[in-house]
Amino acid sequence: MTKEKVSEFAAAEGQVLDITAFLPGKYEEKAGLERVISKRFKDANGKPIPFIFENVATERIDELRKECTKRKPAGRNRQPVETFDSDKFQATLALESTVFPKFNDPKLLEAYKTPSAIEVAKAILSIPGDYMAWIAAASEVNGFDDEIDEEESLIEEAKN
Repeated sequence: MTKEKVSEFAAAEGQVLDITAFLPGKYEEKAGLERVISKRFKDANGKPIPFIFENVATERIDELRKECTKRKPAGRNRQPVETFDSDKFQATLALESTVFPKFNDPKLLEAYKTPSAIEVAKAILSIPGDYMAWIAAASEVNGFDDEIDEEESLIEEAKN
């Protein structure tokens, strides 16, 4: 898009383009989300306890993707084959995005007799819907659900 087109677009939308909004300290560094993942976990008053999420930095997302990608030799004179473990990536992202509860808390690790925070999360969120709600909330706080929302609204629009 040319500079003129950007200006025309902004004028048509009634916006004033201000580059200073992108300077460090001018925008929110972290996005947060509070969500009841399961009604099974209740406080002393019987209210469901919400999980608290924060987004993970883009650099860390890149590291997680690399950690979840395996390279396998493909044979003589061939390029290695990369396989991406999306389940591991989603679980690791959810784990890193979860501020509360901390699944790597020593009390939880000891109680569930495992050194793996992911295994603790799977044990606590043993109902598949709870586990998937946890994964979805982590995806949402990291901005991965935006495309899905747009697609769903386009589908609904097409139906009408």
